[in-house]
Amino acid sequence: MLKALNMIEDYFLKNLIKKPRKILKLKFQDISNILKSAREILEKECLLLEFNNIEPNNEIHVIGDIHGNLQTLIELIKLINKNNPKHVIFLGDFVDRGPAQLECLIVVLSLKILFPNRYYLLKGNHETLEMNQYYGFYQEFIERFPAQNTFKEILTLYDAIPICAIINKTILCLHGGIPEDLEILNKLRSLKRENIDNDILKSITSGIFQIMWNDPKSGIKGFSESYRGEGIKFFGGDVFDKFMKTNNLQYLIRAHECFPEGYRWFFNNRLLSIFSSANYKGIYFPNPASYAIIKNNKVIPKIIESLNY
Repeated sequence: MLKALNMIEDYFLKNLIKKPRKILKLKFQDISNILKSAREILEKECLLLEFNNIEPNNEIHVIGDIHGNLQTLIELIKLINKNNPKHVIFLGDFVDRGPAQLECLIVVLSLKILFPNRYYLLKGNHETLEMNQYYGFYQEFIERFPAQNTFKEILTLYDAIPICAIINKTILCLHGGIPEDLEILNKLRSLKRENIDNDILKSITSGIFQIMWNDPKSGIKGFSESYRGEGIKFFGGDVFDKFMKTNNLQYLIRAHECFPEGYRWFFNNRLLSIFSSANYKGIYFPNPASYAIIKNNKVIPKIIESLNY
C-alpha cells in the first residue's frame, strides 16, 4: 500500500495502467494519494493551456469522452504507444455511465502523474458533482469507499482541471463548444486556480459553463436555447466564425456528443466533433470510437479500427 503522497512509485502506476482491474482492489488511501498527486500537478497549470512551436512532424492526439469505457481507453493507449505523439489531450468526461468508471479515471490520472508534460486533461461537463450524482459515478464511489467525505477529494481534483487548450495559436480544444463571451479565452489566459478571486470568478463562470456544455448546430444563426438545460446553448456557423476570427483561430476540436458515424465535421470542416467511447448507447445503437490527430497545424479525424462495433 502507498503510505504517503511522495511515496507513489512509477512501477506502481505503470502496473495499474497495464492491469487496470487491480484498481478495484485498491484501498482508499491509495486512491487518495493518486488523486492528490494528480491535483498537485494540475493546479500548477493554467486554465488555458497553450502549446506553441510544435514542430511540423510532431503529432498531438486529442481524445474525446471516455465515460468509463475501459476497452476503448486500452486501445487508445496502444495507439499512443505505437504512434508516439508529442502530446495527448483528453477533452474530459472520464466517468459516468460506463462499466469501468473508477478504472478509467485512475488510469488517466496515472498517465498524467507519470508523464506530466505529455498527457493533459481538460474539464468536461461530467467532472461535476451534479452529473456524477445523476449518472452513477458518485454512487459507485461512495459504495466502494463509504467513509465520510471521501468524494470531496474527487471534487477537489475536478476543480484543478484546466478548461481548454490552444495549439500553435490556431487550433482550440475544449469539451463542449464556444460560449457567448467572445473574450473568454483572454480572460482564461495565464490564469491559475490559485489566482481566482470573486471578481474574476464572476467574469468567467458563465463562459466556462458554456465551454463545457454548448453544442454546434447546422442551419441556425446565433445562439439558441438547448434541450440540455438552462443557460446551455446551440450555436450556429455565424457566431462560430465570429468567435474564431476574434481569437485568430482556424480549427476547433470538441467532444460532448455521440454520433453514429463516430465523428462529425461542422461549419465548412473547421469544427470537428469526436467521441472516444465505442458503442456508447449499447450494441443496438453502435458507434465507433474516434479521436483526432493534429499534425502540421491540420486536424485529422481517426476511427479506432481495432475495436468491434
